[in-house]
Amino acid sequence: MNEPFLLSNLIDLQEIDNKIFKLIDSKSSSENVNKLRDLEIEFKDLTLNITGQINLLEKYFSIKENNEKSLKEINLKIEDIDIKLSSSDLDPTDTLNYSNQKESLKIKTNKLKEEINNIEAEYSDEIDILKKDKENLEEIKTELVVIAKLVKSEWNLLDQQIPILENEKSEFISTFPEDLKVFYDNLKNKGVEIIAAYKNGNHCGCCGVELTTSEIDKILSTKFQQCTYCNGVIV
Repeated sequence: MNEPFLLSNLIDLQEIDNKIFKLIDSKSSSENVNKLRDLEIEFKDLTLNITGQINLLEKYFSIKENNEKSLKEINLKIEDIDIKLSSSDLDPTDTLNYSNQKESLKIKTNKLKEEINNIEAEYSDEIDILKKDKENLEEIKTELVVIAKLVKSEWNLLDQQIPILENEKSEFISTFPEDLKVFYDNLKNKGVEIIAAYKNGNHCGCCGVELTTSEIDKILSTKFQQCTYCNGVIV
């Protein structure tokens, strides 16, 4: 069990595991993933802001919508009067009546437009903020689509690489004695950061602690040659 070949295999196995971990970790922490996450937060915040601003501008939108609806109705009436006024069969009295109606409608039109202008002036700052936030939201939407496509492409590539390494690990670990497999899994479950590493002079290759000659001799005489300080295997 103390053969260097088997213990060095633990280092190789750990390297495969580290590669798999890095690939999996990059699915949730790559530059594009982090950027996508930030954009999603920004999108959500902007959407909430816009909703709040629209609620604050309820009076503005109500007056504007009602007045614009009235303006459309008045324009239709004016168009109808213009058609009637263009008829050669009108007598002077009807011509005068229609002209007066048209003038009255124009006065109403000006009044409605003035109300819209006044309410827009009253809420000009809030309207500008809402407009800017909507523009920013559209920019974020566009960027979200681009980054989301990049992340999807990255994940597709990772999903191709991870199974290859997992198969390599399965084939490699199948050559291990059963007790060595259990030993390796136990160290991983206990959270040992570096499971196995080559000794660096008198220093543990896993944790870097300087060991005395007697400590080294004692460690090398044990079944799995574990450092007494970090439980890592010293090769």
